[in-house]
Amino acid sequence: MTSNLDVFQPPTFINTDDGNINILQLTDLHLYLDTSTTTSGINNHQSFVACLNQALNEDRRCDLILLTGDLVNEVDTIIYDRVFALLQQTGIPFACLAGNHDVTDEIDNGMSFEQRQFVAHNADPRLLSRHRIALNNWQLLLLDSSVPGKVYGSLGNKNLQWLRQTLANCHNPVMIAMHHHLLPMSSAWINAHITQDSSDFWALIKQFPQVKAVLTGHVHQNFESSKQGVAVYATPSTSYQFQPNQDEFGLDTEAKPGYRWLTLTAEGEIDTWVTRIAE
Repeated sequence: MTSNLDVFQPPTFINTDDGNINILQLTDLHLYLDTSTTTSGINNHQSFVACLNQALNEDRRCDLILLTGDLVNEVDTIIYDRVFALLQQTGIPFACLAGNHDVTDEIDNGMSFEQRQFVAHNADPRLLSRHRIALNNWQLLLLDSSVPGKVYGSLGNKNLQWLRQTLANCHNPVMIAMHHHLLPMSSAWINAHITQDSSDFWALIKQFPQVKAVLTGHVHQNFESSKQGVAVYATPSTSYQFQPNQDEFGLDTEAKPGYRWLTLTAEGEIDTWVTRIAE
């Protein structure tokens, strides 16, 4: 029997006739082996499928589906097989990154955070690291910020060296995608789980003005900011949302799951917006 791993070939080049690239970002799916599992009243599997279907039923061409981490809430190959089968059925090129939950099982979720056990795992090999996709005249660079056994992120020397070398040989506009956020949020608890070497990242990026945007997940809410002239985006989860502007952990039960569209234009500009799922 042929597995999804055998047939999966990540995209490296996408070209469109109009010069624009439309990217659908889905993030923080938090899927379980049991597809009936719910979190705060949300069925994570059904919510992800609903987000995917709603987005692809919009009157908009989709050139790339990008999943920016935390595909699972328990590490199991069967869940990844299920997700990759759904994505392959769309016929649209797709790419997936690892998040902390893709390399870490949190045991005893019902206990306080300090009392939980964190079990490290290797990332599923279909989750990309140091991968480059040419999108017309744009470059999309995918980095793995996950750290097995940890909730926080880190890029590490290998990722930063690859990023430096790649940017030094690229003069087209660039967008970088990863899981963990790179700018502080107005929430003390989530900032404890930021990319730990974000200052090294920003020091490197400062040398390369062709970097136009950074795209992340992890924070389960819409976030749009900028640093050093670089646009910074984070996107709502396809499952449950975190309460914004709150120092203690809390869920936002009013905010619906969602996804982000990004259009990378032929002129080197970015048009982006978040859409929430319908009832």
